[in-house]
Amino acid sequence: MAERRTVLSASLLGLAAAAPAAAQTEAKPLAGKAALVTGAARGIGRATAVELARQGAAVALLDIADPDAIPELRGYRLASRAELEEAARLVRAEGARALPLVADVRDWEAMRRATERAARELGGGRLDVVVANAGIAIDGKLARYEPAPWRAMLDVNLTGALNTVQAALPGLRRPGGRIILVTSVQARTGSVASGAYATTKWGMTGLMKSLAAELGPEGITVNAVAPTGVDTPMVGRASEGRGKAHPCTVHSGHALPVDLLEPAEIATAIAFLAGPGAGFVSGTTLDVNAGKSAQLSA
Repeated sequence: MAERRTVLSASLLGLAAAAPAAAQTEAKPLAGKAALVTGAARGIGRATAVELARQGAAVALLDIADPDAIPELRGYRLASRAELEEAARLVRAEGARALPLVADVRDWEAMRRATERAARELGGGRLDVVVANAGIAIDGKLARYEPAPWRAMLDVNLTGALNTVQAALPGLRRPGGRIILVTSVQARTGSVASGAYATTKWGMTGLMKSLAAELGPEGITVNAVAPTGVDTPMVGRASEGRGKAHPCTVHSGHALPVDLLEPAEIATAIAFLAGPGAGFVSGTTLDVNAGKSAQLSA
């Protein structure tokens, strides 16, 4: 009888020891994965890198990291090297590996080198998740839009997204690779004051759907997340309390009582599409727009 109690006690101890391990695995759904996030120095990109790290992924944080790289920008600056390093520090604070990479998404060859390094150093030659988030916004009416900012918007937002995907594809895991494009609520509507931005985001939706159809047979999912207005430097929000009025009108028409969302709220949606619960979700846009979808056509 004593021997039986000893065996039973040992079994119970084994179960107790296994329970925290199982809980830890459950809490880290991206453990062992390698991810690449563009535009990762701040805003949605930084929040996404941190959330993927929190869920267990090693993260390559790619950013142009040069405030003066695009002279056509008006009203806000691009991220700096210091901001990229701070984003990498926040990823490491989650206990994850971080690899900051300085590259311009407009430069295909630079993106090829960066993605190869990310796959080699973080994933043993493979990437599991690619988040094409880098983007810029230059306001202006389309009827009078100047050629230089138009080209800049296309080059960063649309061509940059394609460059990111093309560069990462050779090392993307098959099956099981995940590609997520960050579009916008303006990929669902027209815009009076930022029509060029809306045009590029509509183009990204077409890019996402075409890639989903093309890459599906290889076991790769491709989706988009379309945020409403988010409290980032691009929006140019003053340091007010959350939910207060703001001159940006992209978020008008929310059903939920909120003005701008926080970057972390977009990051959790991106992480869902990168995680095990979205293995058979592809070719779709996940709207994170505080209920503005209620005003859009089905």
